[in-house]
Amino acid sequence: MPERNGLITSAQLAAILDRPNLRLFDCTTYLEYQPEGSDIPYVAVPGRHSFEAPHIPGADFLDLQGEFSDHNTTLRFMMPAIAQLQAAFGRHGIAANSRLVG
Repeated sequence: MPERNGLITSAQLAAILDRPNLRLFDCTTYLEYQPEGSDIPYVAVPGRHSFEAPHIPGADFLDLQGEFSDHNTTLRFMMPAIAQLQAAFGRHGIAANSRLVG
């Protein structure tokens, strides 16, 4: 399949599901807004519970805030150190030759 703008159709996805280097991920994150006057506007909650419902076979869940964000800042979704990213990607079977669909 030729590379495009990064989006593929469900039919295109169905046609490549058997490829060994394909990795499918759900990265759903819910923002639970906090009461007025709170020190923080929202709490980022991983959408794992919605992922646990039926999903595309072989798909995995990525916790963007928990695994892929810097925990040394109060800002949300900040990129962590490269070593943390590499370790997190590796735990999910992502390699340099992986084709990712999120």
